[in-house]
Amino acid sequence: MTKDFSLQKEPFMSSPTIPTPQDKRLLLQDTVTKTAAFDSPALDLGIGYAPGGPGQRMSGLVAVVSRDAADGNESYAFTLQESADGATYAACGPAAAVTGNGVTQVRGVVRRRFVRLSLAAGGTTPSITYKAWLNPLP
Repeated sequence: MTKDFSLQKEPFMSSPTIPTPQDKRLLLQDTVTKTAAFDSPALDLGIGYAPGGPGQRMSGLVAVVSRDAADGNESYAFTLQESADGATYAACGPAAAVTGNGVTQVRGVVRRRFVRLSLAAGGTTPSITYKAWLNPLP
């Protein structure tokens, strides 16, 4: 006897590159095209933000729509930065290089109230179009 599986639903998993639905309140940068270094507007996590201990692990999800790589010497890297006062920023994680279109994860451990995404672009004719969200990790 053979079983008929035609009516069974296949399990569906979310995309492995964007692990959760993105909250528009955590949008770091709406779709933009940049040709030089750029810092996104700061995201204010609130006056009472104090994760304690070593801080809260977070990931910046950068959806790269297009990038110029025509000359072969263009480079793009993103870094999460944090600030206690919204004026003086420091990296809170390592830089993440963009190697192609798609989603790049930029990781960091946030301990301060303000967070932003910093782009370092280099080469002869750099140009990158992207959108980015902050994603708190468990």
